Amino acid sequence: MHKVIVVLAALAAAGVSIGLAAPAWAATQLHEDGTGFVTATDARAALGWDDETLQANAASLEFVAETESVTEISWECVQPGTAEVLTRRTDLVITETRGIASTPSTLWWRTVVGFRLEGFDGRGASSAVPEGPAPHSCPDPSWVLVPESSRSAEQKGEPVLAVVHAGVQHPVPVALPVPVG
Repeated sequence: MHKVIVVLAALAAAGVSIGLAAPAWAATQLHEDGTGFVTATDARAALGWDDETLQANAASLEFVAETESVTEISWECVQPGTAEVLTRRTDLVITETRGIASTPSTLWWRTVVGFRLEGFDGRGASSAVPEGPAPHSCPDPSWVLVPESSRSAEQKGEPVLAVVHAGVQHPVPVALPVPVG
């Protein structure tokens, strides 16, 4: 009986030391469809928490992905009296935030080792902020828009994964997005 207790104690001690970290193969990743995994280590680092605080608050954490894209719009105006051409530009910055369904990933003794990201859950918001003059506007009425001079180019950024606690987003470092399929 004494040997069984010693062996169980040794196994428990070994299990605890292994269980406090995510498996070596686990890395924080966000896939294109909102699935993936966040290690407890990365969540703690993002929040500035110790393990005890993470364990106590794991169920209240939420995850979001935020993507920012910039559409550059340029056009030309001409002043008829002088034929002077002025190129104008404005950027439209679009930020899209999408909620991600998640479940804490635990070991059998309920130690949280990370969070399974289960895909986008339908929550979200977006905003569009122009930076510059109104598109296709000229400096004053003496200038005229040059027909067919409008050009646009979009630059889409990579999604930024964030853990949300008490309404505040904290960016989580991730590996590059992984295509699904």
